[in-house]
Amino acid sequence: MESPILSKPVRPALVAMAAPAAFGMLMTFMFQLVDTYFVGQLGTQPLAAMSFAYPVYFLVISLFMGTAAGVSAVVGKALGEQNSEKARTIASISILFFLITAMGLGALGLLSADQVFTLLGTPPDTLPLVKEYMIPLFIGMWALVGTLVANAALMAKGVMVSSTIIMAIGGVTNLVFDYLLIFGVGPFPEMHLEGAALATVISWLVILVLMVSLAYKESLFSFRVLFALIQSLKELKPVFRIGIPAIAAQVLTPFAVAIITRALSAHGEAAVAAYGIVTRIESLVLTGILALSVVMTPFVAQNYGAKKQDRLDKVIAISGRMTVYWGLLFFALVALASAPILSIFSNQPEVLAFGSSYFYFVGLTFPAYGLALITTSFFNGVEQPLSSLRITLVRSIILTIPLAWIGSYFGVSYVWAGIATANLIAAWYAGRKLNLWLKTQDSALIGHNPLSDYKRDFQVLLGKR
Repeated sequence: MESPILSKPVRPALVAMAAPAAFGMLMTFMFQLVDTYFVGQLGTQPLAAMSFAYPVYFLVISLFMGTAAGVSAVVGKALGEQNSEKARTIASISILFFLITAMGLGALGLLSADQVFTLLGTPPDTLPLVKEYMIPLFIGMWALVGTLVANAALMAKGVMVSSTIIMAIGGVTNLVFDYLLIFGVGPFPEMHLEGAALATVISWLVILVLMVSLAYKESLFSFRVLFALIQSLKELKPVFRIGIPAIAAQVLTPFAVAIITRALSAHGEAAVAAYGIVTRIESLVLTGILALSVVMTPFVAQNYGAKKQDRLDKVIAISGRMTVYWGLLFFALVALASAPILSIFSNQPEVLAFGSSYFYFVGLTFPAYGLALITTSFFNGVEQPLSSLRITLVRSIILTIPLAWIGSYFGVSYVWAGIATANLIAAWYAGRKLNLWLKTQDSALIGHNPLSDYKRDFQVLLGKR
């Protein structure tokens, strides 16, 4: 029986994958915001400590999100080619290998914490708080990585609802232990920032056990690879071929975040705290776009493996419009309600002012940011990871870092303006790269004007068609 990813109409199939993914992400981001809210009750300095820690935490996640993109693309292509045994072997080896790799990376993080966070511009009096938060995360990051890779394999098969429920269970676990461990409720010790980190690690462990169990049930994990792990590593070659450029692309974003954090540190802890808050809110409101970008790779990979160019054309057109509409809708929301949203996390006037100006500048470019993001995911799905890397390189390194750094000499608002400008130019560049690829295929989109699609949607909205 053919997979719904290959046979179901594109829009419903895409929504059926993206909706559970969006819900899972929404739960995760909501609990991260609750995390931020609880820490905000401890004061501005602990909140700033979380913001200084965020680029390193984001870097680790990005390293293995790139790996997950490779796993998702290769497993999805194998399933599209009806080779389920190959898909299971690759998924199993990937989970085990990258879980072990993460243990080594966590040890490296523990050894280099002082130097790394000092380099990010962390004030000496804030450094102990940053380490208090990050040390448990370094120790437990292997559980997070196992979860990311297992989830990527499940998404490649289109198993979305069950994995979303697991993410929700993990989120609730995080929320409960956050409250118990940060404030020391009942028999639990009052651990402040360390408690927030420990709650996160506990939730990772819960999710990992449930996610690997689900992968086993879906024939995407086998314990047999434990006995032949070294011999089976050659199966990871296609994962690395896509994953290494994807890792490089993923790492560029947190690197840019780290540089921006460093630039903002010259403007005080309020600017850094505001940036930490707005980036979390941004992740929450862009959940739909982020979910679409995550499911894009396995959706495209299966259809690319099955050589269904017509469905690839449709997913480009449909996902592009969905991204633009979502971005505009939530720009309007955060621009109009920035003050009440931000005041949930901090009542400091400077933090509120910096955060509001971020949404006015950067929020306007949410659609552009989203278009660049889904294009990189599309290229991973069609085994063009270098194109994905180039798009991210242009947005993060060539544009965002220099524009934001130069802007920091004039004020915080100019940093936001630099980020917004980078988003716009990157979207144009991503569209150009996509058009060049389409010309190498038998694509119906060659010469197509996307504005006609927006015009038709607008007419439907007005009831004219």
